[in-house]
Amino acid sequence: MTAISAIPQSWRRLLFLLPIVIISLIVTAGLLHGPIPRPRLPKVIFGDDARAGGPLHSECKANNETSRLDGLPDVIRAIFAPVLLPITAPSFTTLDGTVKNLPPADQLIHKVSLGKRICILDVDTRDLTDEGSIFSDHLPLYDNLRPASAGFLSHYTYAMIHGYSYKFIKAPKYSDRAPHWSKVIFTQELLKRFDIVVMMDYDAMFPSPEVPLEWMLNYWKIDKKVMVAMAEDPDTEVNYDLRRRVNINSGFIIAQASENTQRMFKDWAECPSESRYEGCAVWKDKVFHEQAAFSSHLRYDFLDGMSIDTHPEYIRMLPCNEANGIPEVKHLGCTGQLVRHYWGHKDLTTREFSHNIMAALVPQIVKATYGDPAVVENYRDKVLDGDRILDKP
Repeated sequence: MTAISAIPQSWRRLLFLLPIVIISLIVTAGLLHGPIPRPRLPKVIFGDDARAGGPLHSECKANNETSRLDGLPDVIRAIFAPVLLPITAPSFTTLDGTVKNLPPADQLIHKVSLGKRICILDVDTRDLTDEGSIFSDHLPLYDNLRPASAGFLSHYTYAMIHGYSYKFIKAPKYSDRAPHWSKVIFTQELLKRFDIVVMMDYDAMFPSPEVPLEWMLNYWKIDKKVMVAMAEDPDTEVNYDLRRRVNINSGFIIAQASENTQRMFKDWAECPSESRYEGCAVWKDKVFHEQAAFSSHLRYDFLDGMSIDTHPEYIRMLPCNEANGIPEVKHLGCTGQLVRHYWGHKDLTTREFSHNIMAALVPQIVKATYGDPAVVENYRDKVLDGDRILDKP
């Protein structure tokens, strides 16, 4: 006979009900006194002075406790804060060792961040719900991350590093043309809400995400007159337009809001109707779709009969070596020094995303760990003798 069986039946029922009653009281107390507070992220800081500003909150207690971070964007900005390139930095050395110099200080277009007035834009017509994709029922793991997911995540990360806006558009498909055309109309639409929209194909990425867009605008001298800037394609026969001039590549578009820009994008989206551009309908489905339409038609006749030859200040063609390609295709003259585009090597986007993060994180881990005297104990001024540690004579 067990101890429990010796207890009267009425008491045994109460014994079994007691845990349920206690849990109910705890839940009720929580409802009456408000929700249980969410745990805050650990307080962290990078650098020597918590008052230096940057992505960390300015509130610091008298005992020099570090500022709190309120969410993932703050964490991302904190990680990259120590390596962030100032908008007006006179020069920047790319990963291949090339030094890029800004114009003189009195010629710079941007000296402060545009912040949320810049939007980094992704547009895609696919469901992206398979394993390893951003809209999968299960969050993707790094080991099964799809190349497209790596590209999208890198764009979001870049926007958070610099405090820009970020939008992902789940675009519908046109009924009469290739899905690539959707990027044109949605870039136009977002230009109604932001000063600058940077539309990127998923395989276009920033190899050095610490470089602000404003720095690149200064470097490329993209002032307010420029409506749109895109990179040139490699100078090969397959990339020539109808006038045998190298195509632009619409996988990376910098567009600046203005009435003229709205007019241009409207004409671009309607190019296949041939109401203005005879022969443009062929690019509904023929490679290279919307970028071929821009290359062979739009840039030679925009606004009121302007051309890139008569008015080059409105359309900026960026050098292929700086804003297109990757190191693996350097024989084509396009290594992606400031913006990379992984056409033909889309599977390498996960490698690029990894480098983006780890290039900023590793130095900080090393500094936080091996620069801490509480972790690293230095006995190099001692001598060892058997089982003794002695001072040097």
